[in-house]
Parts: sequence; C-alpha cells; structure tokens
Amino acid sequence: MDVPKEQITALLDNALFNSAQLLGSFLVSSSTVNAETSPHLKAENLVLLGDALFREREYRRAIHTYKQALQYYKIIPKQNSTSSRSALSASNRSSSPNSFNICAINENEVKFKIASCHFALSENKVALVEMEGIPSKARNLQMSLLMAKLYRNTKHTRGAVTCYRECLRFVNLSFLFS
Repeated sequence: MDVPKEQITALLDNALFNSAQLLGSFLVSSSTVNAETSPHLKAENLVLLGDALFREREYRRAIHTYKQALQYYKIIPKQNSTSSRSALSASNRSSSPNSFNICAINENEVKFKIASCHFALSENKVALVEMEGIPSKARNLQMSLLMAKLYRNTKHTRGAVTCYRECLRFVNLSFLFS
C-alpha cells in the first residue's frame, strides 16, 4: 500500500488535486473493506484524502475526513505507534517541501488542517476552538500565524499580539540558524 500513498503525495505535489482525490477515495474505500487494515493505515489514507479535498477547496468534506482520521488515530495503541513512527519516519522522508511525513500522523497537524478549513469557511470561532486544542509548545510558524489571524478576526487583540510576537520569534530563530 506504500506505492499508492507515494503516488498521492506526488499528485498533491504536482497540483493534480482531482486525481489525488480519486486515488485517495480508492485507498480509503479499499482500506475500509479490508478488515486486516490497521487503524494507523486507515488514518494515513484519510489524511491524504483530506489533503486532496482541502486543496480542491472542498472544506466541509475535508473537515469530515480529517475528523475521521483523528478517530482512527485515537484507536492506535500509543506505545506501538511511537516506536513504529520513529522507525518509519527515518526511512520515508520526502524531499518535497509541500509533502508531509505520511508515515507518522501528527494529531496537532491534523487539528491545524481542520482549523484551516474552518478559517477558509469564515467559521473563525470554531477554528479558534480547534487551534486552542493544540499546545502552544507544539505550534509552528503557520499555526501561530493562523492563531493570530483568528484572534484578530474575533476581536481578541491581546491574543493576536501575543501570537504575532510568537511568529516573530520563529522568524528571528530562522535567521539565527541560517
């Protein structure tokens, strides 16, 4: 099942979102029919399909798909997933900047994608609730910037200023290490 996942990431990287959506739908349907498929694999397939839907601007369907992926993610035994994630992530890194490590499902990244969908639908309060579920230490530059925009749009000036400062810290750190 690794070849179709690699093909989906290649399609997403080449902006062939409709094709990625079709292949993602096939992967998800084939994994739900097969009882032997692990919850981890189902979650990975759902995240890939959600990415294709997000890039096709089908935000409602993407939200539903990402939430299904989170449900499968919560089924995965924690001790198994951390050891297998570290082993798999070292061997399957993609060189493309647009692709993410598809072997390890990052719950915070999926929550960020859900919040991004809500933001695109102008559902700022729902997106803010989703983003507040991500610990501040786990946020990256994109997450902090979205938080700042959400706080600004919902008239929470202090929260927006704090998040923009956090964004500046990320930028300053990138200049220091480059």
